[in-house]
Amino acid sequence: MMKRWFFPAFNALICVGLGALIGYYIGQPAASIVIGGAAGLIAGLMFEWLSGRRGMQSRLYRRRVLLLVALEIPLAVFVIGPYALVLKETRPDPHPVCCETPLDYGASTYEEVQIQTADGETLAGWFVPPIDPPGPAIVLLHGARGDRRGAAWHAGRLIRAGYGVLLYDQRALGESTGQVVSLGRLDAPDLLTVMAYLAARPEVDAGRIGAVGLSGGGHIALNAAYQAPDRFGALWLDGIQAQRLEDYPTAENAGEQFATFMNGLILMMAEIHLGSPWPPAFRQILAELDQPPVFIVAAGQDDFERRVNQNYARVQGANTQLWLIEEAGHLGGPVIMPDEYERRMLAFFAAALGE
Repeated sequence: MMKRWFFPAFNALICVGLGALIGYYIGQPAASIVIGGAAGLIAGLMFEWLSGRRGMQSRLYRRRVLLLVALEIPLAVFVIGPYALVLKETRPDPHPVCCETPLDYGASTYEEVQIQTADGETLAGWFVPPIDPPGPAIVLLHGARGDRRGAAWHAGRLIRAGYGVLLYDQRALGESTGQVVSLGRLDAPDLLTVMAYLAARPEVDAGRIGAVGLSGGGHIALNAAYQAPDRFGALWLDGIQAQRLEDYPTAENAGEQFATFMNGLILMMAEIHLGSPWPPAFRQILAELDQPPVFIVAAGQDDFERRVNQNYARVQGANTQLWLIEEAGHLGGPVIMPDEYERRMLAFFAAALGE
């Protein structure tokens, strides 16, 4: 009887290790270890029973460890792990946005706003009117899984320059509602709804509205501009990376080839989970987008971001500029050279939207 329990226990131990690996990958080690151990024990018991039905000396029974482990390792690494990561990244993160307001960014007044999306969700945010209405305004988009406070630095500089600004929490984040963080799938239409809301405000000149997109927020802004370029007067994009595998730089070694392969699996799992394909590759979007003016900021110390954006520079149109900040990490420009960053950003919007 003890011999019958040896293999299920051994398989559970193997799956604990696989669970720990997946848990480290997705940031939930304890739950992954427990689930992995339980799944390994159940699978081991089932395999022990099925393979042993014809006798303890059957060929299938003698090779049960090799057979099951050969199945479980690829399943964990290439299916369960990528899908678990997608589940983690798409899980809603509602939380209060507190302890700072646009008054802390230099605004003299602001308004709490709630904007209804086409599918009935509510986007929560702040609106600061331009200093000389009706005037130009900028929508600010925070990075992935953040909230509106992630664009505070940019908001402060634009507010002090007299622009109206609108900061909001993307769907299923912060104080906005939503059932899933859509990884940009539903966020581009949300941004177009926000742009329409802003254009309808009497304080805003509807012909002079731009957007600042940071990291994942830049992905949203670029996708929205591709859908409706006439809605945007200018785009400032800091930290955009790749949207599809076509955007990836050519792998330089086996490690990068494996990483590209794994990211392809993650993208596929995201399409399955969210039920819709990714938008076009950024290479295609930047090649076809002849309006509005686009300014891209890339981090030289992030090797992937640097190489991706250098590839974009080879296909982008004349309306797009690239500033590669060699000393900066991801979104690190305002830290490394705040004065130069502010000067370039304000000069870009002044030229695109008018003084």
